Amino acid sequence: MKPSQRDLSSAAVLLLVVMAAEMASVEAKSDGYCYYPSGKFKGWCLYTDHCADVCEDESNKYVDGKCRGFPSRCYCMTMCPRAPAPAPEIIAAPRRAPVKIE
Repeated sequence: MKPSQRDLSSAAVLLLVVMAAEMASVEAKSDGYCYYPSGKFKGWCLYTDHCADVCEDESNKYVDGKCRGFPSRCYCMTMCPRAPAPAPEIIAAPRRAPVKIE
């Protein structure tokens, strides 16, 4: 059975929605920064300096801005909070040798 034009269009729209949701999410990288899509920057991001200026004007919590992705968009950067340290493992007291009761 040949796929209909409607099925192909629905699949394309679903793919675009998934891609847009992925691009809009907060991104944490191993460099210690969290990246948020800028709310004020409009259009393609061509100059990182311009992106950084917009991010700094947008909020004082943003420390920088970078152009990322394709098509290039402005992402504002904050310092990611460090993950809490894992709970220490439970260390049991050493066993004592059995005591003979006489």
